[in-house]
Amino acid sequence: MTTSRLVVLSVALAVCGCEDPPPPIDPVAHSADVEAWREWRHADLMQPDGWLSLVGLLWLEPGRNTFGADTGNKIVFPPENAPASIGQFVLDNDMVSMTVRSNLGVQVDGKPAQWYMMSAPSLSESPVATLGSLQWHVIKRQERFAIRLKDSLSSTRIEFPGIEMFDLDPEWRFVATFDRYDPPRTIKVPNILGTVSDQPSPGAVVFKVGRKKYRLDVTQERDNPNYFIVFADETNGLETYGGGRFVWVDVEDKDGHVVLDFNKSYNPPCVFTDYSTCPLPPRQNRLPLQIEAGEKDYKTGEK
Repeated sequence: MTTSRLVVLSVALAVCGCEDPPPPIDPVAHSADVEAWREWRHADLMQPDGWLSLVGLLWLEPGRNTFGADTGNKIVFPPENAPASIGQFVLDNDMVSMTVRSNLGVQVDGKPAQWYMMSAPSLSESPVATLGSLQWHVIKRQERFAIRLKDSLSSTRIEFPGIEMFDLDPEWRFVATFDRYDPPRTIKVPNILGTVSDQPSPGAVVFKVGRKKYRLDVTQERDNPNYFIVFADETNGLETYGGGRFVWVDVEDKDGHVVLDFNKSYNPPCVFTDYSTCPLPPRQNRLPLQIEAGEKDYKTGEK
């Protein structure tokens, strides 16, 4: 690493707004950390039920919805690995039940099943049904219900060449501060379907590039204590995906510091499949910066 890069990194780490920030990470340790993350990211995408296996987002109508590969069904599964007729879903108000043919071997959460409640207000999450290489469960978006279908033998997964990355750049790793909102705020988060949802935000990550301060509102998932950021920058639509990217930030330490490493920024699932419902960056998370770090855009069949 050049002396100028070390100076820039030291300055970037020191301008988080705190009097005594943690020391900058050793470049060798940083490189190993990011490489380990890249290996994890690739392995996660290649999981049999990862985003690369997603082959359908199939919206249910009220009442009876037959499903299978035959085009006469209301819910049509891809024909490669699905029987012509599997069974039916019944959408009754805010509940979805499933009945399947007994001779097919459908399982729900690993157990043979012919009838199962797939979605109801009393269920914290939808159970997962499987048949051969296929698996599916119910999701709810706004007031609509859909079947999210995955196939571990999808060509997108089997033929996945990997994702091109920007070169590792320590200048895009910051020891930042966490500005906690008291009380937590509600922020508007748009999504790829064109709707907007209200999501609680416990605070914002604040960092500096040069002399200018930037901030990114975070959200926090129910089962994860760390912070999730959807952001846009001026590489979107060029080197990176036009809909922005994601990055995770560990919860702040006792002094209010967080590590924001754009080298670990990654593509939303919508880059790989048309069947996901990705959030888009809220207006305040659109940065007037060219963040040349992390994952580049992904084109099917290209690396």
